[in-house]
Amino acid sequence: MNREDRERLERRQRMLAREQGSAPAAPAPQEPQRRRPRAEQTPPRSAKQNPPPENPKIKSISVQLQRRQRRRTTLMIAAVLVIAAVLAVASGLFSTSIAMLGDLTDSIVLSFNRAGGGYPASTGIRTPLQVEELAGGFVELDSGDVAVYSAYGARIRAFQPGYARPTLAVGNTRFVVYNRAGSELTVHSRTRQLYAKTFANPIMLCAMSQNGTLAVVTESDRYAAEVSVYDPSFRNDPYVWKITQEDGTPIVLSFAPDNRRFVAGTVAARDGQLCTAVRFMNLSSDTAGSVYQADTGSMVLKLQWLSSSRVLAVFDTYLTVLDATTAAEVSRYDYGGSTLQSVSSSGKGTALLLAIRGGNTLVTLDDKLTPMAMIPAGQAEKVTCTATTIYLLTDIGVESYSFDGVQNWSKDLGMRPQAVLDAAQTLVFTPGKAEILTGD
Repeated sequence: MNREDRERLERRQRMLAREQGSAPAAPAPQEPQRRRPRAEQTPPRSAKQNPPPENPKIKSISVQLQRRQRRRTTLMIAAVLVIAAVLAVASGLFSTSIAMLGDLTDSIVLSFNRAGGGYPASTGIRTPLQVEELAGGFVELDSGDVAVYSAYGARIRAFQPGYARPTLAVGNTRFVVYNRAGSELTVHSRTRQLYAKTFANPIMLCAMSQNGTLAVVTESDRYAAEVSVYDPSFRNDPYVWKITQEDGTPIVLSFAPDNRRFVAGTVAARDGQLCTAVRFMNLSSDTAGSVYQADTGSMVLKLQWLSSSRVLAVFDTYLTVLDATTAAEVSRYDYGGSTLQSVSSSGKGTALLLAIRGGNTLVTLDDKLTPMAMIPAGQAEKVTCTATTIYLLTDIGVESYSFDGVQNWSKDLGMRPQAVLDAAQTLVFTPGKAEILTGD
């Protein structure tokens, strides 16, 4: 087809289009477009996976509420403590609690401070007058020095009381040093001196309970003696017991495990004879308690609480267990004319060293004072017992026995031991030294 023919054909098509309407001419065919692959849609995250942003105002309010709650709790605790303190002061317990807190602080400090500790320990005291257990450690006294050691064998402190006749009385974590030739005393914890006091009359005797309550027996211008009992703070007015001539003079005193009762052994001369009594006292009462009258001519040597209801009373001619409520004899053992050299009791058993026919004999008793064994003891001079073991101090060492009389071992120290102490570990003392006692 030539050009003219194409033009005629186009004009004819336009005319036909005008006749049929104004329909546009069909567009020229185009190449179809390629569709892009549809992107995979990720499912929306749950609220837990994509939490909504926190409102800062709500968060601020929550913090304020928590602070208010803590403040209320703190105020409530403080109020409870104040009320408890008021009640404690009213009931006389606050000073005791403060004293116990100080003792607890000492224990914590000493448990971390063990520098130079361990056994054997060189004490420097060659001729001790007393060696006493002190909170698992010990306190040792000679005529001029006092040395205090922890349960770990570390030397805590040493001092010179400067008394003509120094004597010790020990509680659980405290002790008192007093002058039996004067009227002065000092109360000590393991780490420091706590109190000092001078009395108007000479001191005859001191005793200390497990919580630090202190009883001081002094001479009196009007009475046979006076007993003043101070609480552990040593600040409040003491309990005072004025003892008449009829009651006698206290020479032994011991506190009960509850720290509120004590028993006193008194002596008096009547019709030319020595009369001894054991009197039970209660700090909550102004009246005397039950009284036990010992055999005429017998002297009380030691009083020891075996439990809250039983007391072991040791006399120079016999020993007996007394009921703490009625003061009646529960059991008794007579020496049969022998001389008492030494006695020790653990509460579960008692060991006696008696001089019989020119030699010494070790006698073991059960908790009812029934004899269990009699053992020749040669020239031994002292006995110490624990709940299960008896230690006999000989002229050259220590022998160990069970209460049924069987010998466990014998240890030669090459010298006379001065003391055996049932502390955190069983210790034996020789001049200037303390070491752990074993049968090795």
